[in-house]
Amino acid sequence: MSKTINIAWMYPDLLNLHGERGSVQAFEMRGKEMGLDVKIHRIDSPEEKIDFKKYDLFLFMPGEIKTLGLIKEKLAEQKEKLVNFVENGGHIIAVGTTGMLFAKTLEREDGTVFEGLGLLDATGKERKYVYGDDLHFRINNTKMEIFGSQIQMVDVVAENPLGTVIYGHGNNRSGSEGAVYKNLVFTNCLGPVMVKNPWWCDQILKDIYLKKQGISFAADYAFETASFNSCLEFTMRKPKA
Repeated sequence: MSKTINIAWMYPDLLNLHGERGSVQAFEMRGKEMGLDVKIHRIDSPEEKIDFKKYDLFLFMPGEIKTLGLIKEKLAEQKEKLVNFVENGGHIIAVGTTGMLFAKTLEREDGTVFEGLGLLDATGKERKYVYGDDLHFRINNTKMEIFGSQIQMVDVVAENPLGTVIYGHGNNRSGSEGAVYKNLVFTNCLGPVMVKNPWWCDQILKDIYLKKQGISFAADYAFETASFNSCLEFTMRKPKA
């Protein structure tokens, strides 16, 4: 029985902000703890044709807004295959501003409009000033809480948010965080987010492989939970954002 999970790390030289390459490494390390063979494949150039059948998960880390145009143009050439991947249960994680790649539109500060791939029912508006603070939210329809940081360059309106904000800015101070469509997930949360929240990383790996094979896995999060609780105690003493 194969225990291989293939992850595509998308354009790491372009999408390289906020140390989120740590989240890529988290998938590899958490998979190893589960006894899985998680293979990370770098997709270095937007010019590269993607074999969507080869991969189980695509990771799009944070990048500058100016990089999104070229990436979107090349992904649009394979949009039918990309849509089929999502509609058939494939997993995509987009972190930070890169989430706008999959949204409907992003209004730039200069008034121009970037049209995304439109897979997420969400729109964005570039901020004049960057916002930064802690971010704590609960993933909707679950009990899973996520904690990290946020460096907000875009305010977002999402019809189907990923989560509900407990502390922080989230999408636009409305109490919502991120956006989701099937297994396509966008989050504003940094950290690196999967390092600080290994339970989320594990859940994604389980959804990809373990549940399909009927394999159970129990993890000990004692150290991470202590860190998580320490962060929450700190934010409870902070003034509201």
